[in-house]
Formats: sequence, C-alpha cells, structure tokens
Amino acid sequence: MTKATQLAHLLIRSHLLSQPDSHLLAIDATVGNGFDTVFLAECVGAKGTVYGFDIQDMQEASEKAMRQGFAERITFFQAGHEAILSHLPHDTHGGVQAIMFNLGYLPRGDKNIVTMPQTTISALEQSLALLAPGGILSITCYPGHTVGNEETVAVSSWASALPKEEYRVLRCHCINQNGMPPELIVVTKFDS
Repeated sequence: MTKATQLAHLLIRSHLLSQPDSHLLAIDATVGNGFDTVFLAECVGAKGTVYGFDIQDMQEASEKAMRQGFAERITFFQAGHEAILSHLPHDTHGGVQAIMFNLGYLPRGDKNIVTMPQTTISALEQSLALLAPGGILSITCYPGHTVGNEETVAVSSWASALPKEEYRVLRCHCINQNGMPPELIVVTKFDS
C-alpha cells in the first residue's frame, strides 16, 4: 500500500461490496482520465450508477468506460464539482454510498487547471448532503504544489471541524517520504 489513491480504492471497494443494496450510487467528483470513475462503476455493479464531474473534456474517461463495458452505469457532467447538487436528481440526496475526490491537476494535462480550495470546500459540503448514512467520502490531496498545499490545509481544516457525533474522519499520509507526498482524508457518515 504505497499510494493514497490505492488506499482510497481499498476502503471504498470494501465499503461498496459490503452493501446489501444492489442499486448503489457513487460519485467521482473529479473524473480526470477516468480511473476512479471506472473503478466505481466496477464496484457498484450492474444495477448501480456512477455520476462523474469534471470541467475538462472527459472523452478519455468515456472511452475507458466503454472499453470496460461500464458506459451504461456512468453519467458524466461537464461541470465543476461545486455544482454537484444542482446536477443530481433530488432522490439521490442522502442516498449516495461513496464519493471520491482526487484533487490537484490532471496528470498529462494542463497543470494550470487545478482544483481550488473554495470550490472544493463547497463541493465537500454538498457531498455531505448527498452521502447516505454509513456512506464514505474519500479526498486525495496533493500538498506538493502551492495551490495544492493551500487546498490540503483547507480540506484538513474542514474535515477536522465536522461534528464527531455525525462523522468519523481519518487522515493518512506517508511520514518517511521526501517532499510532500499525497494525503488521504476519509470521512464516514454514521448510520442514523
């Protein structure tokens, strides 16, 4: 287990596969190249649905989903994650089992297009309204660049302030690596 993204996948897969409902809902709030989107589509199964958000072109992600046979399980929205609530059907609110954020910039993409602290915090707040009781929210942060560091601080501060009676928050990061390696913040919502 060397990467924050691998740990996020492990936790989310375990959570989704343990659900008794076969009509699972999941969200990839930062589609990028589609790795997390396809991963979520695999985990939710044939009757599940994944909603994917990104401001950039998602053609590569869409093609990846088609090659894997998951295209019918995924609905893409070319929109920033800060508009997540306005794009999803009202009946999904409070029913999403897993939400993934992989912040920063798109690998092999324009490094000037990055997620920003203000829009990310707005998206995270909206995600709490979407999350089902017992649901899981993973946030992979990249403090190794200026905006990424600001965003990591903002996300950590946001997560630390969540009410302990409603949420459990886990923060993981490597402590023996050079530089500022990615961090994973995981929020789980208590069952009511």
